[in-house]
Amino acid sequence: MRICLVSEQYPPIGTGGIASYVYRLAHGLATAGHDVTVISGTSHQREVVSSDHSRSAQPAGEVKSYAVQNARLRLPSPLRRKGLGIWRTIERSIAVDREIARLERVQGPFDVVEMPNWGSESLVYSVHPRAPLVVRLSTPLAQVNHLRGNLPLRPGMRLLCYLEALCARRAACLIANSVFIANACSKLYRIPTSRCSLVPLGLPIPLSRPALRVAENEGVTVLYVGRLERRKGIDLLLHAIPEVIRCAPRTRFVIAGADTGDAPHSGSYRDYFATFASPQARAGATFLGHVDANALCNLYAGCDLFVAPSLTESFGLIFLEAMAHAKPIVAFYTGAVPEIVAQGETGILAEPGNASDLASALVRMANDAQLRHEMGTRGYVRALSNFTLDRMVEKTVACYDSVAVGRSRPAASSATGSGEM
Repeated sequence: MRICLVSEQYPPIGTGGIASYVYRLAHGLATAGHDVTVISGTSHQREVVSSDHSRSAQPAGEVKSYAVQNARLRLPSPLRRKGLGIWRTIERSIAVDREIARLERVQGPFDVVEMPNWGSESLVYSVHPRAPLVVRLSTPLAQVNHLRGNLPLRPGMRLLCYLEALCARRAACLIANSVFIANACSKLYRIPTSRCSLVPLGLPIPLSRPALRVAENEGVTVLYVGRLERRKGIDLLLHAIPEVIRCAPRTRFVIAGADTGDAPHSGSYRDYFATFASPQARAGATFLGHVDANALCNLYAGCDLFVAPSLTESFGLIFLEAMAHAKPIVAFYTGAVPEIVAQGETGILAEPGNASDLASALVRMANDAQLRHEMGTRGYVRALSNFTLDRMVEKTVACYDSVAVGRSRPAASSATGSGEM
């Protein structure tokens, strides 16, 4: 099958959850024998995936990556400044549609084209799709706006939310990575949940469980991964750290992620932390900033416990990454997190937005090595059973087959059926 994936962010330059799953999906599809083209806004790299006969009897396809610059509408400066987000969305969608058309002329038609709902990149293509359009749902713009402080929707933001919904309504197939995000988008976009097929994200989980780190002599290392911003709950974690270190003095925190600078009273979260943390807490917290993939893998391997107190998550690849390294998890019981992290089995899910409850969960984990070991082991088994890359690729191809012209149409799992998660 000839597949076109569109994502403005794409590794090695692009970052974030969408960039990560598109990269893994592209290579997983190629390894399964499909020809994959990625249209991004960052990468000029052309990648070829070699055949891996241990995973598939089919010859591997290839991943071709093309970067496109946004189109530039000729607009008067005052008008452009007034609606910068709107024009950027339209210009990006024009550039994507033109690049798809160019590749169709050069390489032949695609069997299916997939784009995320984020950014409304499919806006122009959805008007006259030459191949079935698949839209994969992630956190919608209206929800992000709410998490940034429940800001009132200005006319421009309302229009952007409308365009995002319009793209989803025009799609031949909608893929949701969690029941939570299927329900959220169904409500916001005014579409039935029956239109959403459930395809959880996946990772290439190693078949052998990683060896757990022995922490008795070094203390307990707690790892946070994610942007330092309010909707990721970093401010709540920072307020929990002094209490954790007071109750479990040999605990240290490693905080990995770019600082957005939107801490209370402005400035960095590191500086904000210094305004209220005790000397012991400041000494026990290390801020690394953005780290690359190799360093991140080492951080997962070297920690004893993973924490990510997001206020909501459409899925949460970071939880899978931690589970793939057999690490227990502390997070909030919110969004799609309970679909990934089994409460009391693979982690502890605290009351959403409650820093004290978060601190209590961390203290309990830090003081109980046996509990960490058992939850980490069960988390690894859960990831291997439910959230592998092969599983994501298989279910994605089933969705493609259901809409691709002239192909068989197997039934895809409805987002209303969440039992297997």
